[in-house]
Amino acid sequence: MQQFATTSTAAGWARRHTADVLAQWGLPELADDCCLVVSELVGNAVQHAVPIGTPATCRLVLKLYTDALSVEVWDPSPDACLHPREEDVLAESGRGLAIVAALCGTPPRVFTTPGEGKTVVAVLPRDRIKSL
Repeated sequence: MQQFATTSTAAGWARRHTADVLAQWGLPELADDCCLVVSELVGNAVQHAVPIGTPATCRLVLKLYTDALSVEVWDPSPDACLHPREEDVLAESGRGLAIVAALCGTPPRVFTTPGEGKTVVAVLPRDRIKSL
């Protein structure tokens, strides 16, 4: 588990941490797709979970299974609804959850605990990674 301040640099630090963990696990080939998922989920936590300027943290947990890699991002927001935007080909943002769903084969899941925030979980099946 690694914590990050919900600042504009959180996603970058989370990607670095993810690449380091995967290298330590001897799985650098998983880094590109996993870092993209981590970046999107941490970025969403920073952008949507807390009001701008409010000091808070988010947590990243990576779990390796025989057939999958789980990316779990906790933030203090009780809002369990992920808000995918309608497709706008000219928009500069709003495609992150669609990218995560494409890489994982399913949309991320959200788990909440009243008064304790939410955890967004995306599972990358190892046989899908780099096969898209």
